[in-house]
Amino acid sequence: MAQSETASGASPETKHERTVYAASGGRKTFFSFVFLILLPFFASLPAMMYMRVKNGLFFDAAGLGIIAAAFTVLMFLIVVELLFSLRARVELGDTSVKMTLPSGRGPTPMLFYKSYDIPYDQVHTVETRREIYGGSLVPVLLKGARLITKDEKSIPIGYISEANVDPCFPYTEIAKKIAERARLPLIDRGNVRRSFRRKFFGIKGSRVNEVDLVDEAQIAELNKSHHNMVLGLVGGLALLIVIGIVDDLASETPIGQTASAGVAASGTLAPQKK
Repeated sequence: MAQSETASGASPETKHERTVYAASGGRKTFFSFVFLILLPFFASLPAMMYMRVKNGLFFDAAGLGIIAAAFTVLMFLIVVELLFSLRARVELGDTSVKMTLPSGRGPTPMLFYKSYDIPYDQVHTVETRREIYGGSLVPVLLKGARLITKDEKSIPIGYISEANVDPCFPYTEIAKKIAERARLPLIDRGNVRRSFRRKFFGIKGSRVNEVDLVDEAQIAELNKSHHNMVLGLVGGLALLIVIGIVDDLASETPIGQTASAGVAASGTLAPQKK
């Protein structure tokens, strides 16, 4: 959420509004609440799986293992969003830009953060470009922004999905404002195709092999393909959920009662000590 106020101590010719981009209090509270609510159940999953294996309920343990794997991915995403809401911040001051943003490459760049305080007179260029990952079947299009300092340091500002822009951190807008305050043009590097494997594992690609220019007609086709694939995945997931619910209701012994019935039976058959 961007907040603006006039910076003090600046001359009338160079006075800028102090603008802060940060997550709102409601967003921070929401992800904190969701994390705290789900944490006890997530922490109990290993004990639940152990009890099922101990009582010979291997089928139930396997099913719970699948649920635990999916739940782990969900918890990881929640932790990423919670950290981002609590730590991410961009402050456009009168003479410099202060940023605390995700840092690094590889599978978990959103778990590590780095802070910068960059004077506008040390900014060499501010750039944006659209990066395309994946093939024509499941493409991912991201709009990235970065700034390069006069000592040749490349500092990523952030990436956004053009189909789902984060209102708290509109990185292209932030890049434009930084360029204006640094009295520089915002450079658009166009559309390029990037390797998801290199990006995910943090491998820096060469400019010759990594960059493949893509025109607007190809962008439109990729967007259409991405839209159709998302609709197909959502429809398939909904169908699987419906089939699972119908099968569970039609079964004489619902899956949810199998574990409790097995534990009760083992307790009944267990020899009692005198």
